[in-house]
Amino acid sequence: VTPMNENNGMILEEQDGILTLSMNMPGNNLMTADFFKEYEAVMAEIEEKAAAGKYKGLIIKGAGRHFSVGADVDALADRSANETYDDSTGVLPEGHIRQKHFFTFLRELPFPVVSVVTGFCIGSGSEIAVNSHYRIIEKNARVGQPESTFGILPALGGVARTIEICGTQNAYTLVMSGELISADDAFALGWADIFADKKQGVPEAVSLIEYISANSGDFDPSRYKEYMDSYKSGREA
Repeated sequence: VTPMNENNGMILEEQDGILTLSMNMPGNNLMTADFFKEYEAVMAEIEEKAAAGKYKGLIIKGAGRHFSVGADVDALADRSANETYDDSTGVLPEGHIRQKHFFTFLRELPFPVVSVVTGFCIGSGSEIAVNSHYRIIEKNARVGQPESTFGILPALGGVARTIEICGTQNAYTLVMSGELISADDAFALGWADIFADKKQGVPEAVSLIEYISANSGDFDPSRYKEYMDSYKSGREA
């Protein structure tokens, strides 16, 4: 394993052509202003590497027990107050545009992006996961978009992507109820692509990336569903 940065909060490593980002921020990756600052910095680094080098894929995971416990509610309130949309100009706040880019660009990367979901995967944390091409969920994980319970909606690509992967009705229920759902339910709804036993998520992600690398030639993000179908049918054969 080759460490690629000196940041203990966002640990980026490379092994056999696969990048792994372990999110290791305080409070089980509580999404404070510091979290977003470090996240944006490491994603800018990943974007550069994707353009310059030949990597097979990217795995995103929590360094500890949880993927992310979601937003710091106080920080979220401050951000909402500071980044109001100006109706008269139609201009979105620059900070929001940059932040959203580093969530939604994941699905355009030239290699598969796999989120390995463990523990809590909530709010903006679950938006990282849904903006990835694939989600491998370990049993005992819990996912949800509780933003609606604070009177706001997921704003980092989460709504559109949840509709794409779960269908409109399921996405509506997930987003508008704000409820957390079990790993079993997330898999049943199509939110997660693969259900894995505890500690099996990362090996499964490596297996998926290696399979796509060996069998698909250049990765085409628009064909991500085909690759998963092929991988699953190969496992069942």
